[in-house]
Amino acid sequence: MNKRNFNVVENNANNQELAKGIAFIKSRRAELNVVQMVENMRDQAIPNGVIINDAYCDRSMTRNYDREALNVFFATLKEEEFEVVVVRSLNEITDDIYDLEEFVKTITNMGIWIYSLEVGPVPITASHAEDFGC
Repeated sequence: MNKRNFNVVENNANNQELAKGIAFIKSRRAELNVVQMVENMRDQAIPNGVIINDAYCDRSMTRNYDREALNVFFATLKEEEFEVVVVRSLNEITDDIYDLEEFVKTITNMGIWIYSLEVGPVPITASHAEDFGC
């Protein structure tokens, strides 16, 4: 898959090609709250060229990289053809900079961008992780 720049801020959503995204949410909240989070993420992502077609909720207690929920998420990414993983904050993935770099490397090696709504419409690579407070 070819990576393409999905940053099309201020373009008319009706006339732009949208990148296919999946929301990644780390939450133990009730299902209705998670659905609302995804809807809010969709509202923020569409004007920036990303349509969230699916969502994955990590309900595990841990935040380390070596957790079963991430393995399931990576398997989901391999089965589908997503172009972008959308997160509300990079800290939702993990608070550890090395674990975050490993996550970013895994995702980018699959040819997928990571887009943090907290940061804005900037595709994130492993070299950017420290810049965003992780």
